[in-house]
Amino acid sequence: MGDELEKRKFQRLEYPLEVTVEVVSVREVPKGPPLPHIKSRNISKAGICIETKSLEVNGISLLSGRPGARENRLRLSIGLISEEPTFEATGELCWYDVARDAPEFMYHMGIEFIDIKGAGREQLARFLKKHKIDSITEKLSDIRKF
Repeated sequence: MGDELEKRKFQRLEYPLEVTVEVVSVREVPKGPPLPHIKSRNISKAGICIETKSLEVNGISLLSGRPGARENRLRLSIGLISEEPTFEATGELCWYDVARDAPEFMYHMGIEFIDIKGAGREQLARFLKKHKIDSITEKLSDIRKF
């Protein structure tokens, strides 16, 4: 039963990051400041998965429109590398699910990057490469302990 097909184009790095989210709405101006920091579950070259308690931000539904043609976009700000400017991108909610491993009610939301600002692609690539290598090194170290 655990034979699920992997639909992702890019490998995800399981890494908790602080993410600030702001809705960019087609119809109305967001009411209020950006959401406080949200935690990510994982990140790839193409998108990020975040955890949140609501599918709504400042009264605006993130599910407006069908996947791939949503009316609302998300402006994301992520501190990837401490010595560098914040990684900034605009994304679209592609999928969501209820977190089954969380002690309290929580959504997992998959956000596809639609637009990445400035040198963000290169910054993201460096971050993913560094942490993928760190992750592999850590796993090898754990294996050698046995």
